[in-house]
Amino acid sequence: MRHRKLQWILAAISCVAPGLPAAGEDAAEKALRQHQLRRQQQQEQLQLRMQQQQRGAQDPPSDARRRQAIEQLEAHQRRRQEGEQYRQEIAPETAHPSDDAGTRRAKAEMERERAREQGERQLRRFDSELQRQIEKK
Repeated sequence: MRHRKLQWILAAISCVAPGLPAAGEDAAEKALRQHQLRRQQQQEQLQLRMQQQQRGAQDPPSDARRRQAIEQLEAHQRRRQEGEQYRQEIAPETAHPSDDAGTRRAKAEMERERAREQGERQLRRFDSELQRQIEKK
């Protein structure tokens, strides 16, 4: 009797919510998205540091005052990058529980692409800011 009751409950649940993914699947997908975002952000941080070091090696500042101004700009850029990355991490997800797995994956991919594009635009802005600062000689 107990076994039949359990089977009936499971059958009823599967009929009511056939399109809903298992809770573990959502957690795994979310963890994967967070990991991919963190990895992308680490790459952007590395790119910024490399840009800054390369620019400093190609055209070193002529005096201590210019070097200090450039160092302050670079530190400010790193803080701005960290702020943008924090906003990306806490941004609400666009996926809804009623979305199917394909829709959730597509939305997650769009969010990753948007974050990547924002990072690239920010790196280009930082590079041009640094170039203008260097050209003020």
